[in-house]
This record gives sequence, C-alpha cells and structure tokens, in this order.
Amino acid sequence: MARLKERALRFGEDQRLLGILTVPATPLAGLPTVIIPNTGIDHRVGPNRLHVQLARALGAAGYCTLRFDLSGLGDSDAPRGAAPDASRDLQDAVSMLLSRQHGPQFLLIGLCSGAHDIHQFAKNSLDVMGALFIDGYAYPTPRFKRRRFMQRLLRLHRKAAETLPSLLGDDGESLATQGPASSLAPEYFRQPALEEASADFTTMLSRGIHLAFLFTGDMESEYNYAEQHFDVFPQLKGYAEVWYQPKTDHTLSRRTSREALVQHIREWMGRLKD
Repeated sequence: MARLKERALRFGEDQRLLGILTVPATPLAGLPTVIIPNTGIDHRVGPNRLHVQLARALGAAGYCTLRFDLSGLGDSDAPRGAAPDASRDLQDAVSMLLSRQHGPQFLLIGLCSGAHDIHQFAKNSLDVMGALFIDGYAYPTPRFKRRRFMQRLLRLHRKAAETLPSLLGDDGESLATQGPASSLAPEYFRQPALEEASADFTTMLSRGIHLAFLFTGDMESEYNYAEQHFDVFPQLKGYAEVWYQPKTDHTLSRRTSREALVQHIREWMGRLKD
C-alpha cells in the first residue's frame, strides 16, 4: 500500500466536529474527495473498522478521504442550543475540505443511517458528484412480496423438518439445511415516502450525480432480489449501479465481505473517470 498521511482535524462551528483526513503521499489530480460520515452510534472507524479500511484502500488508489463523527457522536460535540443536523455537518465538512484545497467535487459513502444522511445532503448540494448508499432506502414490489411469501413458506417447511422427527422419536438427521437469515429493521432514520425518494433520485440524476447502491442479506425483510431497486426506481436503470450481496451481513463483519466492498467501490470509482 502506498504511503499515506492521516491527520485528526477539528472543524465546523466552535470546532466541535472531529474527523480523520487520509491523504496519499502523492494525491492524484482530478479525483473527487471522499466523505464518510459515521453509522448509527458507531464512531468514525465504522462497524468492524470498515471506514478505516475504506479510507486507506481509497488512499492507496490516490483519493483523499475524510471520515468523521456527526454532531453528538463519537468525539464530535453536539451543537449548542440546536438539534443535531447531519446535512449541516456534511456541509461543514465540505467547507473545511475546500478551504484546504480538497475537492472541488465530493463523493459520499454512507451505511444505514449514513445512507440516509448522505441522501438528504446530496439532494440539495451542488458539490456532490457521486454517492454510494449501503443498506439505505428500500421499498417493496410485487415480486418482493411473492419472494418474501415463498421464503417464509420454506422456513416453515424447514422448521417442520427439524421438529417432526423429534416429536416422533426419530434420531435421524434433520432435513433442514440452514436456519433463517436475520432481518434488519432500520431504527436510526425514517425513510421518506416512495414518491419523495423517487423525486430526489431524479433530481440527483439531473445534476449528473453518479449513484451506486449496495443491499446486504440482512435487508431480506425489505430487499430480496437484485433488480428490486430498478423495479422501484426505473429512472435509475442505465444510470446507477446496484449490488446485491445476500451472503453479506449489514455490518460487513467478515473480512472477505469488506475486501469485496472495497474492490467494488474502487472499480466503480475508476469507471467514473472514464
């Protein structure tokens, strides 16, 4: 990995926000600066140090990256006399980076609540050229509902295969091959109505913002097939990328999952330069 410089920075009103800026020894000209806000109550390192790994891998590819704590989380102080506002924090991050000659365009990466935060910021910002949403907004389709019904039916069958032999006194092996997958219910944000989200994405596309989405297996109760996002938002087809990884968990706890995500992101960001 190329030599990197990492520096802790205070910024924003009263210098209350804290982030870590990762800069390559020789940054490549013309690349966007990457901003990664924290996820849920996790601080800037990200779940399983995901944000650290992303920042350093992108730094090795020539990108400057800021990962930071939003107001009242991690080492960032809450604003005085006002409610925390992630969009204001992201704007403070952009302003600070511009003052340090980073930019002028920015690419945002957000997981779960971070995906919500970058969505709300990107729809109103002229500084954003790209955004990657990990386990963000998801809306049902008829195909999703059919698949959801069949998944539940299969689990009932597996449960019966596990339970019935014991009830009958059979010591043979269970026919069940796998337990039910976990289900993720977003708790840190309220997603907008479908019509509002659709209008937001149309606005982002009209500004030339490059969009990518990743959905993991822990979103099964909200997202369960690869094309679901395109079925919900047909305007994204041909203009955005959607990655569906049903064997990956929400916090990317496996090292191989994090490495695969890094590779996806580097390849996607490389295509944005073409």
